[in-house]
Amino acid sequence: MFVTKKFTFDAAHALTQYYGKCENLHGHTYRLGVTVEGPVHDNGMVVDFVLLKRIVKRVILSELDHQNLNDHFENPSAEVVALWIWGELEDLSSLLKEEIEDPNLGEDLKAYLKDVDGLDRAAFEGVRLYEIKLAETEDNVVTYRGA
Repeated sequence: MFVTKKFTFDAAHALTQYYGKCENLHGHTYRLGVTVEGPVHDNGMVVDFVLLKRIVKRVILSELDHQNLNDHFENPSAEVVALWIWGELEDLSSLLKEEIEDPNLGEDLKAYLKDVDGLDRAAFEGVRLYEIKLAETEDNVVTYRGA
């Protein structure tokens, strides 16, 4: 089963290996789709959307939102940024395990996750990153599914 969580973030960039309007500093409201694949657990879910949201906010959005992407990447095309996002999220099962151990995770959610059959640390082994979609504009979207 595939599950997708969508996000937005604002960032500026100038394409350093491009000749045209986009070589000038400009900004976008990026739309990011993170799709994971895995089995449906006893609670009817592949992964809790709250956990996926926390991971993407901590690992990706905290680095990119309201930033000049040229400070992070030599040539911050959508393709380059999507590849970086993939690399940061690729070990998703480890990120999920870290997240449920976070002392700041709400007690209600933590108790729920520990009580649900099949949704313990071992269950995250079957959940993997499937796809990253990154849109600079409504018409310009890159998709990456790993190497």
